[in-house]
This record gives sequence, structure tokens and C-alpha cells, in this order.
Amino acid sequence: MADIWTECGIWVAAILTIAVYSFAYRDNPLFKFAEHTFVGVAVGYSFVQAIRGVKTFGIDHLTAGEALYIIPIILGFLMYFRYHKTLYWLYRYGISIIVGVGIAASFVRDIETSFLAQIAATAGINIIKADPAATLGNIVFLAAVATTLYYFIFTFPMLHTGRAKTLADAGRWFMMLAFGYAFAKTVVTRYNLMLGRLEFLLFEWLKLPK
Repeated sequence: MADIWTECGIWVAAILTIAVYSFAYRDNPLFKFAEHTFVGVAVGYSFVQAIRGVKTFGIDHLTAGEALYIIPIILGFLMYFRYHKTLYWLYRYGISIIVGVGIAASFVRDIETSFLAQIAATAGINIIKADPAATLGNIVFLAAVATTLYYFIFTFPMLHTGRAKTLADAGRWFMMLAFGYAFAKTVVTRYNLMLGRLEFLLFEWLKLPK
């Protein structure tokens, strides 16, 4: 019985995969069906996860005697007053507190990961390595960091004129290389996803020998 259900799941996944890839030809009802199915399943899954989150991180703590967990539950209920004609203003309190706390939490996290951790990692680089290629890479990396930071010094316009303009131009070129690398990495990731689905169709659905 388990093998039958597994095989049915493979067939459903294969049909939906082909339906999604049919968009490469043009927009068609088969693709729309796959798209709507995916959105419906995603919404249903998210709803179930949300209910589970309320139970796990709210109700279970309340029943365990942790009374402070009533605060996020009340804020969550306030969100539903958005649909009330006269008590709409209560929704604003809930959304303002939730957004404020979320921004503060993300700000602290981003400062730690995007700035402090990056600065510490850059400052801790040991330029001299046993491998000459690693040494050259570290030197280029530090030059890229220094010139990129130099590019964003707009307080003193004279730093972007004359011979000093060469440093700013170098920083701009380093940024363009970094953006190009990031875009190429994104494209490769998308191709890997596509190739993964093609391998699924060929080897798991059609059972072709590898």
C-alpha cells in the first residue's frame, strides 16, 4: 500500500511539474491549474502552521502557568478588529506594536549579522598565508573593501576628483563584479532547481537508468 501511495505522489508531482514547465510555451489553462493548486496548498499549509504556532507558542504556555503569553495573544486578536466598522481603531494598536517590535528585532539582528560580524571578519583576516593564491585573494579582498568604502565618501567632493578618483572608480568596479557574481549565482541556483526537476522526471517518474 505504501508503494502505491508513493507512486501516486510521484505521478502527481510529475504532472504538476510538466504543467508548470508548459508556461515556457505560453500561458495556458494547464499552467493556471498548477499555479492555483500550488497557491491553494501553500495557503492551507500556512494556515495549519499558524494554528500550530498559536497552540505551541501561546496556548501551551498559558496552560503551563506563564501568564505573560496572554499579551501576544491579545495583540493577535486586536488584528481582527480591522474588519469591524466601528472598532477599527483597535487594529491600529495591535499592528503598531507588532510592527515596532518586529522592526526593532530585525534591526538588532541585521546590525549584528550585516555590519558587526562583517567588520569583525574583515578585521580578523590574516593577509599572509602559506598558499600564495590565498594571500593574493586576501589582498584583493581588502583592496575591494577599502575602495568600496572610499567610493561612498560623498562628504568631501574633492575625494572623487583628480587622482583620488581612481580609488572611487576601483570601488565601483569591485561592486559591479560583486553584483555580477551575485546575479550569476542566482541564475545557477535556478538552473540547479530546474535540473533537479528534470532528474526527477527522468529517473523517478520515467524510471530511466542512470
